[in-house]
Amino acid sequence: MASEPVEIPRVRPDSGPEAVLAALASVTPGAEVRELDATAALRSERDVPADAAQGVDVGHRRVEYLVPVPDSAPDQYVTFSFSALIAPGSDPSFYDLLVELFDAVMGTFRWSYA
Repeated sequence: MASEPVEIPRVRPDSGPEAVLAALASVTPGAEVRELDATAALRSERDVPADAAQGVDVGHRRVEYLVPVPDSAPDQYVTFSFSALIAPGSDPSFYDLLVELFDAVMGTFRWSYA
Protein backbone atom coordinates (compact mmCIF):
# COMPACT_ATOMS: atom_id res chain seq x y z
CA MET A 1 0.00 0.00 0.00
CA ALA A 2 1.22 3.52 -0.71
CA SER A 3 0.06 6.66 1.06
CA GLU A 4 -0.79 10.07 -0.22
CA PRO A 5 2.12 12.50 0.38
CA VAL A 6 2.22 14.00 3.88
CA GLU A 7 4.16 17.02 5.13
CA ILE A 8 6.67 16.61 7.95
CA PRO A 9 8.40 19.73 9.30
CA ARG A 10 12.19 19.85 9.26
CA VAL A 11 14.16 19.22 12.44
CA ARG A 12 15.90 22.57 11.89
CA PRO A 13 15.22 25.08 9.10
CA ASP A 14 18.67 24.43 7.60
CA SER A 15 18.37 20.60 7.74
CA GLY A 16 16.96 18.31 5.09
CA PRO A 17 14.91 15.12 4.97
CA GLU A 18 17.90 13.05 6.11
CA ALA A 19 17.82 14.79 9.52
CA VAL A 20 14.07 14.14 9.82
CA LEU A 21 14.56 10.45 9.00
CA ALA A 22 17.47 10.12 11.44
CA ALA A 23 15.40 11.75 14.20
CA LEU A 24 12.47 9.42 13.52
CA ALA A 25 14.79 6.37 13.45
CA SER A 26 16.19 7.31 16.86
CA VAL A 27 12.73 7.12 18.48
CA THR A 28 11.13 4.32 16.43
CA PRO A 29 11.85 0.74 17.55
CA GLY A 30 12.94 -1.48 14.66
CA ALA A 31 13.69 1.48 12.37
CA GLU A 32 16.76 2.22 10.30
CA VAL A 33 17.71 4.65 7.54
CA ARG A 34 18.29 2.99 4.17
CA GLU A 35 18.83 4.27 0.65
CA LEU A 36 16.24 3.96 -2.13
CA ASP A 37 16.99 5.40 -5.56
CA ALA A 38 19.92 7.41 -4.13
CA THR A 39 17.57 8.92 -1.52
CA ALA A 40 17.52 8.32 2.24
CA ALA A 41 14.43 6.42 3.42
CA LEU A 42 13.28 5.17 6.81
CA ARG A 43 12.47 1.46 7.08
CA SER A 44 10.69 0.04 10.12
CA GLU A 45 9.53 -3.47 10.96
CA ARG A 46 7.43 -4.73 13.84
CA ASP A 47 5.15 -7.54 14.89
CA VAL A 48 1.70 -6.30 15.87
CA PRO A 49 -0.06 -8.70 18.24
CA ALA A 50 -3.77 -9.39 18.05
CA ASP A 51 -5.67 -7.10 20.42
CA ALA A 52 -9.44 -7.04 19.95
CA ALA A 53 -9.74 -4.09 22.35
CA GLN A 54 -7.60 -2.05 19.93
CA GLY A 55 -9.44 -3.33 16.85
CA VAL A 56 -6.63 -5.69 15.80
CA ASP A 57 -8.30 -9.07 15.36
CA VAL A 58 -5.26 -10.92 13.96
CA GLY A 59 -1.58 -10.44 14.67
CA HIS A 60 0.57 -9.34 11.75
CA ARG A 61 4.09 -8.40 10.71
CA ARG A 62 4.26 -4.82 9.40
CA VAL A 63 7.05 -3.25 7.35
CA GLU A 64 6.97 0.42 6.35
CA TYR A 65 9.18 2.68 4.27
CA LEU A 66 8.94 6.46 4.69
CA VAL A 67 10.40 8.08 1.58
CA PRO A 68 10.88 11.83 1.00
CA VAL A 69 9.56 13.23 -2.26
CA PRO A 70 12.60 14.78 -4.00
CA ASP A 71 12.60 18.56 -4.36
CA SER A 72 9.24 19.00 -2.62
CA ALA A 73 8.61 22.24 -0.81
CA PRO A 74 7.43 22.01 1.88
CA ASP A 75 9.01 18.61 2.48
CA GLN A 76 6.61 15.80 1.63
CA TYR A 77 6.93 12.07 2.27
CA VAL A 78 5.14 8.95 1.06
CA THR A 79 4.80 5.71 3.00
CA PHE A 80 4.89 2.25 1.47
CA SER A 81 3.68 -0.49 3.79
CA PHE A 82 3.32 -4.25 3.84
CA SER A 83 1.48 -6.45 6.34
CA ALA A 84 1.34 -10.22 6.56
CA LEU A 85 -1.23 -11.84 8.82
CA ILE A 86 0.38 -14.23 11.31
CA ALA A 87 -1.47 -17.51 11.59
CA PRO A 88 -1.32 -19.06 15.07
CA GLY A 89 1.33 -21.81 15.21
CA SER A 90 2.85 -20.87 11.86
CA ASP A 91 6.55 -20.98 11.03
CA PRO A 92 8.12 -17.49 11.54
CA SER A 93 10.60 -18.13 8.72
CA PHE A 94 7.69 -17.92 6.25
CA TYR A 95 7.06 -14.31 7.32
CA ASP A 96 10.78 -13.56 7.09
CA LEU A 97 10.63 -14.63 3.43
CA LEU A 98 7.63 -12.40 2.76
CA VAL A 99 9.47 -9.45 4.34
CA GLU A 100 12.54 -10.20 2.21
CA LEU A 101 10.31 -10.16 -0.88
CA PHE A 102 8.85 -6.78 0.07
CA ASP A 103 12.35 -5.41 0.74
CA ALA A 104 13.45 -6.71 -2.68
CA VAL A 105 10.49 -4.98 -4.35
CA MET A 106 11.29 -1.73 -2.51
CA GLY A 107 14.91 -2.09 -3.61
CA THR A 108 13.70 -1.59 -7.18
CA PHE A 109 11.86 1.65 -6.28
CA ARG A 110 12.66 4.56 -8.61
CA TRP A 111 11.20 8.04 -8.88
CA SER A 112 9.79 8.76 -12.32
CA TYR A 113 8.41 12.03 -13.53
CA ALA A 114 5.95 11.99 -16.41
